[in-house]
Amino acid sequence: MLSPELETKALLGRTVTDIYGRLLGRVIGIERNPFGEMEGVQVEATGGTILTAKARQMALTPKTITISPEWKLESEDIISELTLLRKRVSALESLKDSREIDGEIYSELLESQKAGYMDKVKTASALVGSMRSRLAELTGQITSLTKYLINAKLDHKSGELDEDSLKLAQGSIEPSLRPLIAERNDLTLSIKVVEQVLPSKVSIN
Repeated sequence: MLSPELETKALLGRTVTDIYGRLLGRVIGIERNPFGEMEGVQVEATGGTILTAKARQMALTPKTITISPEWKLESEDIISELTLLRKRVSALESLKDSREIDGEIYSELLESQKAGYMDKVKTASALVGSMRSRLAELTGQITSLTKYLINAKLDHKSGELDEDSLKLAQGSIEPSLRPLIAERNDLTLSIKVVEQVLPSKVSIN
């Protein structure tokens, strides 16, 4: 583990990108807890906007810091937690069936597992809602950029736009379009996986 001094020197000024290739900005500050441990970084984005990334979102490379979106980490956490809780309930039922556990203790443990499971289900449902909001936002951005690109191609086909202008339009739009599509695809898959572990077909009696 690096000392706070070395950590600061290593991080400040570093370029920050997200896992989809978008340039987010550069590190201008480090957030620490009362024990001096790094909790996150502050990133200055285009236009002077300040973004905050948690330590767990960060992956360091020799030249840049790569940030994973919070929704991705939260979805991975909730999938793991719900899967584990379901396995524990199944294990508990197995102990009951093999008469390795007293009925009263079984009921007490089952109630506890059920409460924990349903809390996680509520958290997962709220997460899916926020992920769907982000998906709608991404879809809108992709649709807009795609329309701009198609209009540029139509203008070129009709002779209103020369070849150089078309290339300029493509060079401006496509680099922004690719990471949006990548995040949309990743988000769509993550929503599907989270919904698969939600109890639409699973009940705890």
